[in-house]
Amino acid sequence: MTIPAIAAAAATLSVAAAVPARVLARAVVCAVWLLAVAACSRPAELPHRLFGLAFGEAPTAELVRQQVPLPADVSQRLAFFTAPGRRETGWAGVVLTDPVLAFDQGRLFSIDAALAEAPAAAGLHDRLTRDFGPAHCRETAGRTVCLWSAGETELILERAVDGPARLMVRHRPTATAVAAVLPQGADGGRRE
Repeated sequence: MTIPAIAAAAATLSVAAAVPARVLARAVVCAVWLLAVAACSRPAELPHRLFGLAFGEAPTAELVRQQVPLPADVSQRLAFFTAPGRRETGWAGVVLTDPVLAFDQGRLFSIDAALAEAPAAAGLHDRLTRDFGPAHCRETAGRTVCLWSAGETELILERAVDGPARLMVRHRPTATAVAAVLPQGADGGRRE
C-alpha cells in the first residue's frame, strides 16, 4: 500500500470515528434533556411526614393533649394534640407553625397548622393548583377556604382577612369515618 493510500484510509477511519462520537454526544444531550423534563413533570409530592408524624402513627411524647368538649362516646375515639414551639419547613416551600394534630383511635389522621408568613398563602394556593388541579373554594365574609384532593389526601387552605392562613392536611377515608360518628352539627355545620 502506498503512502497516499494509507493516508486516505486513515482519513476515512478518523471521519468514521468522528461521526459516532457526534451521534453519541447528541444522544447524551437528548437523554439529559428528557430526564430534566421528566423530573419537572413528575407528579407532585404530598407531605409524607409533618411535625415528625405520618398518617396512621400514634402521638409522640412531646405532644400536648388538648381538652376538647365532645360527646362521651366520641371523646373516647378522638384526641387532639398540639406541638408547642414546633415549626415544620421543607414541604411546598412554606413554614408551618402552631399545629393541631387530630387522632382517631390513637392514629394520626389530620394536621392543621398556621402558615408562618401571610404572603406565603397566595404562593401555596398557586402551587397546590398547579400540582393538584383547580380547587373547590368557598368564600364567606372575610374568609376563603379551598380544598384540593389527591388520592386519599385532602389539602385545605384557609385564608382569613384578620388572621394567619392555615393549612390542613388530612387522610380522607379516616376524616369521612370520623364525620360519620359525629353528631349532626357538632362541627358547626362546616363541611369542606
